[in-house]
Amino acid sequence: MTMYLSVQKLIAVMLLCAASPVCALELQHQRFSDDEILSAVVGKFKKSLLHRFNAADKGERKPLLVLGPALKFSAKVQSRSFVHLTQQELVSQQQAVFILITRMYPDAERNALYVVYDIPSNASYGMLRVYPENGVLVVEEKDSFRSSSGARATYGKLYEGVACRDNTEMAYRWNYYEDSGSSGRCPGATFTEFADGL
Repeated sequence: MTMYLSVQKLIAVMLLCAASPVCALELQHQRFSDDEILSAVVGKFKKSLLHRFNAADKGERKPLLVLGPALKFSAKVQSRSFVHLTQQELVSQQQAVFILITRMYPDAERNALYVVYDIPSNASYGMLRVYPENGVLVVEEKDSFRSSSGARATYGKLYEGVACRDNTEMAYRWNYYEDSGSSGRCPGATFTEFADGL
């Protein structure tokens, strides 16, 4: 029973370290910061995360990263590779292209970190395995899926019933799926397309 409690405490500490910018995560006896780990993850999907539904938007922007409610970071991760937004900030800005990370946890031997992700703009989600190789973080897909209904569900959790604002990325996305061309004008007052089976 004592050994079981010790293992539970170890797992709790590992999860806390994996989800806290205060302590670096150790993998294979090497320490990696949150920025290093998340930059490696974002880098894997950089092309998809630079897509814009507003084709006229040629401005230079970094990929957007959002952490799910299960991951408790005490502060935002500062990075040159991506912008870390809260879910509230994402919805307030009505962004459509981002990576949502819902879970991160190391394996029992601390050889690798598993990252569960969702990129609704290209209807993809899955799990990554992140591990060091020759001092560099490698990101490989352990599971990868595509689902338009899953993407609608993710957007729905964030935007269902939210008032649409013209010329936001979400307004352009809504028109894109309605086959209304590249208009940034909201097709409706609030986002309702998620229940309509786009």
